[in-house]
Amino acid sequence: NIETARQLVAKGNEQDEMMPRNAFWAPITAKRFLDLQEKGGADDFFSSDWTDEELQDRLGHVGKGYESTGLHVLAAFSGSDEYVPPNVDTRVLTERLCNAMNVHCVDRKVATALYLPNANHNLSQSEGDGTTFVEKVKEMLKRVTP
Repeated sequence: NIETARQLVAKGNEQDEMMPRNAFWAPITAKRFLDLQEKGGADDFFSSDWTDEELQDRLGHVGKGYESTGLHVLAAFSGSDEYVPPNVDTRVLTERLCNAMNVHCVDRKVATALYLPNANHNLSQSEGDGTTFVEKVKEMLKRVTP
């Protein structure tokens, strides 16, 4: 599918060329597909194939200079996310993402991991996962709002 997207982008208006229906679960332009799916794509922030150093290069800016602003990031990952390949250890990936965001933090970490081992992508299948997620977001908001 990556090669198909590259060909579509190369031959036309990259913002308008749509991927074939069988290429992705939702309608998507070839450019957006590459941004999400290709290693190094514009929105390739969560890939398990990045090294720790590459993740730090990609995400280290989150903690650099922002800890003093009160920024809080909740990195929530579902253990049974249907869009993540089964060979990816999402618990480990969640920690790696947080470590990359926190690499430049001095006084406090800006990124906190929330791992929901039985949750699917939209938290609709495992009982209590949606509530747990909302409660964690509420906790974070209480820290930054008067």
